[in-house]
Amino acid sequence: FYTHYGDVRELVNSVDDKLTIMGSGDELRLTYPSTNLPALPAGWTRDFLLLVDGWAKDADANTAFSQSVMPLPFHAMSAYPYKASEHFPEDAEHQKYIRDYLTRPALRLIRPLAPVKVAE
Repeated sequence: FYTHYGDVRELVNSVDDKLTIMGSGDELRLTYPSTNLPALPAGWTRDFLLLVDGWAKDADANTAFSQSVMPLPFHAMSAYPYKASEHFPEDAEHQKYIRDYLTRPALRLIRPLAPVKVAE
């Protein structure tokens, strides 16, 4: 499942393995106050740097687990896909995150090559 639409501020405020899971075409709008920034001299422009912490996973058939958002990555993993002895955090806080945020069904973007039989 992808992250539900709406406010995901709680997920992007810290590095805690609670990820915003987005699909193809999804977007995230970040806003922040700029009124406390100093005025720029004439002719200057201000640039911003966005530091992100996350993983990208495509739906290519040659990518590990490409047809599912699971297994979820986490910072302490040794590699992806990770060993059977490793797992995404299972504490109450992360279980609540999965229950509350990962509620939007993921689209199946790669269709099967075999024809689908339709019941008559």
